[in-house]
Amino acid sequence: MPLVLAIALFMGISSDPYQEFSKNSNGMDEYAFVNVTPCMTGKSDSGYAIAPFGNIMLKQVNTDGTVSTPVCKK
Repeated sequence: MPLVLAIALFMGISSDPYQEFSKNSNGMDEYAFVNVTPCMTGKSDSGYAIAPFGNIMLKQVNTDGTVSTPVCKK
């Protein structure tokens, strides 16, 4: 079981959407739960969203410590 979890974690971190998110990240390692919001994975004017099932529920905290509306590509 631990091997399966390790492989799944590695594959998730190695995926193209995660790599693109890392390039567009603000560098903060803190996230907050937000209202589940329909989104598409991708870059928009205000950031990058990873929404594997068409919804987002975690938002990266802004550099000033606030949590704004989730970034969603329309």
